[in-house]
Amino acid sequence: MRKQASKLGPSLELYGHVDVLLAKGRGDLDVVAQVQRIPGYRIEGDVERMAHAALIAELAERVCEDRHPLDGVYEMAVAAMDDLAKESDPRRASAWFLMTALDLLGYAPQLINCATCERPLEAKPAAFSPEAGGFLDERCALPAMDLVPLASIKVLRLMASGDMGTYRRLKLDDRIMASIDGVLQSQLEYHMDRRLKSLAFLNQMRIVP
Repeated sequence: MRKQASKLGPSLELYGHVDVLLAKGRGDLDVVAQVQRIPGYRIEGDVERMAHAALIAELAERVCEDRHPLDGVYEMAVAAMDDLAKESDPRRASAWFLMTALDLLGYAPQLINCATCERPLEAKPAAFSPEAGGFLDERCALPAMDLVPLASIKVLRLMASGDMGTYRRLKLDDRIMASIDGVLQSQLEYHMDRRLKSLAFLNQMRIVP
């Protein structure tokens, strides 16, 4: 006789926002005893959007030790998933989450002054160094380093200020989003003890023709 499927399954959809009651199980594994879906966002659609949801979820899990939640991470993740469901470009939601997560971890990049000499950055494109922890002025940057557009630097500063309302209203083209992603991802991966699988998958998607 075929075993009856769990009645909890439909409510435990991937990346859903749910309220669960857990019972103590064997070892380190808990048992889901009751689950109720919380009204709100639904992550549906294309593979890219789901991949960005995986990035948000994996990063939220990575920054918290098991059974020791870090204040603010849950609320940040829920807000990011909600934005992800609404945004026409899923990169915008995950980029905002990466910036806030870096700030929460104490790894926020230096965006105002040179990360090496601490001189104020001029209003022009600048090189970014995750090893130094931020942008470099032309006297500290190596000649071979790529420059991040000034428009991207300004958006990163806006994100760091926490002005979500203005960020949502900005029209960001592919070039600006790509450079913002590059800065945040390189800063994140430099400070994480191991690579995020979801981030590797997203980057692989972008190079596949």
